[in-house]
Amino acid sequence: MNISIEKVTNFLKPLLLQNIIIKTDKKILKRGKLKIFQVKQYYINFTLEYKDSIKSYEIPYPYKMNWDEETAILNYHLSSFIPFRQINRVKFLDSSSKSKLYDSLMYILPSEESSL
Repeated sequence: MNISIEKVTNFLKPLLLQNIIIKTDKKILKRGKLKIFQVKQYYINFTLEYKDSIKSYEIPYPYKMNWDEETAILNYHLSSFIPFRQINRVKFLDSSSKSKLYDSLMYILPSEESSL
C-alpha cells in the first residue's frame, strides 16, 4: 500500500464526532456520527452511531486518499496502483467475487442532517 498508518489517521481525524455519509458514485453505503476509527493491517474500521445504535463498518485501505473541500476521497481505482502497461493483465483476473469498491472512488462527506 502507498499510504502509511500515520497519514490515514491524520486524514480521518477531522471527521471524528461529525455526522458523515460514506458513499460511492452509485449509492450511499453508511451514514452516522463517526465515534471512532481504528486502522488495522489492511482495513480501516469505522464505528458509527445511527438512530441510537452503534455499528461498525470495515473498508480496505485505499490506494490513494485526498481532500476536495470538505469531502474525503478514497481512491480504489486500479490505475492509481498498477502501472498503465500492466493494467490489462490485472483486468483478466477473476473478478467474480469482487468488492463493491473495486475500481471505484469512495467519498466520506459531512452530513447536513444534525440528528442522524
